[in-house]
Amino acid sequence: MKIVITGSLGHISKPLAVELVQKGYTVTIISSNHTREKDIEAIGAKAAIGSIEDVSFLAKTFTGADAVYTMLPPFKFEENPNLDAREEARRLATNYVEAIRQAGVKRVVHLSSIGAHTEKGNGLLAFHFVAEQILKQLPAHVAITFMRPVGFYYNLYQFMDIIKGEGFLKGFIGVILTIRHYGLTGFLQGKKGLIVSNYGADDKMPWVSPIDIAAAIAEELTLPLNGRKVRYVASEELTCNEIANTLGAAVGKPYLKWITIDDKQMLDALIKFKLPLSLAKDIVEMNASQRNGGILFEDYYKNKPTLGKVKMKDFAKEFAAVYQSK
Repeated sequence: MKIVITGSLGHISKPLAVELVQKGYTVTIISSNHTREKDIEAIGAKAAIGSIEDVSFLAKTFTGADAVYTMLPPFKFEENPNLDAREEARRLATNYVEAIRQAGVKRVVHLSSIGAHTEKGNGLLAFHFVAEQILKQLPAHVAITFMRPVGFYYNLYQFMDIIKGEGFLKGFIGVILTIRHYGLTGFLQGKKGLIVSNYGADDKMPWVSPIDIAAAIAEELTLPLNGRKVRYVASEELTCNEIANTLGAAVGKPYLKWITIDDKQMLDALIKFKLPLSLAKDIVEMNASQRNGGILFEDYYKNKPTLGKVKMKDFAKEFAAVYQSK
């Protein structure tokens, strides 16, 4: 079985490729970075160096594949704060659709996100809804699984500076670059032992490890499917204070707390740091949609998955290692 993977050697694509190679599948990994070629070959996969902006390249690479894994790369808001995420998603998903049609691919697994069930009330995550709608325009004989992972554990790294008490909003822009996920750093200058956002505290929400996502994608790529399917992926469901307690214990701050600010405070802070108003509003709405089992989770709880193997305590060990190294 021949499988093509997008996403280079990212958090999901690398463990996905490793698992598939170990199971004997022929794997090609698309990367725009030619320096990745040797690393890709080292895990037993073939490198296809090119850009998902290039439909001809995509179609050529997809040709002959039994299954394709597609994903949208992180949008570069640091280069263009006014970037329209919905239009960018529409454009890239359209590239995938055209390449899949040209190549005759019949099985697709696409990395979407929680919140992709709706175009309203989910803030920035609405771009995943747009991408899914575009991919659904593929002919009916193309079987598609839409993977909808919840908040990634590693987004919690974005709170590291405020936990350390190292300045006001240091590292904030790094959070914006990962807007498909949920982490937003804190807002209290000089405070230690706090995580702050306009969601949190006793809000309970699901979180996920990229390892569990990769395992679910590998399963979908290698199973037969007719039609279209949505699959949620989560590793553990915790309140934000439970997360703070776990991370705090791991880094020697057992008093660590996660507190909330209101939406206006959040919006004012984002505007203060010169984010475009439309982007700031999208971020505030995305976070607000997570409070108290909000709109972001309504479809997740109707289609709740079996939880994965990697738990927050496992991630906390990684978090502590990074925390101590800085």
